[in-house]
Amino acid sequence: MAEQNKDEPWLAKTVQQLDESARDLDAATLSRLNRARQAALAEVGRKRAGWSMWLPGLAMAMGLTLAVGLLLRPATSPSIPAADPAQDFAMLSEADNLDMYTDLEFYAWLDAQPASDGSLSDWDQDI
Repeated sequence: MAEQNKDEPWLAKTVQQLDESARDLDAATLSRLNRARQAALAEVGRKRAGWSMWLPGLAMAMGLTLAVGLLLRPATSPSIPAADPAQDFAMLSEADNLDMYTDLEFYAWLDAQPASDGSLSDWDQDI
């Protein structure tokens, strides 16, 4: 309330100066100002049909698209091909793969090692 009382003299002086400057204007300028004022007041009353009208429908369409996309997406788990023992046996029985049999102790040792936990070993640090 005290701030409002403090601003009253300034407002009164400003209104007086604006009124005096408006009295000095010619009729054509006053007419143009009046038309501009009336147009601005008429524009305030109109409802604008801009983005605000389309925004709820656009949000609903985006949500529906996301929901349908999530429901119809393909399975994300990779398919692992089934093991074919006949193919494995055929590969091992070929003459070109006989080198594997010379290091049977290495393969037995490798099979006895615990499964990897997914962390990088010393050999994988270059990756």
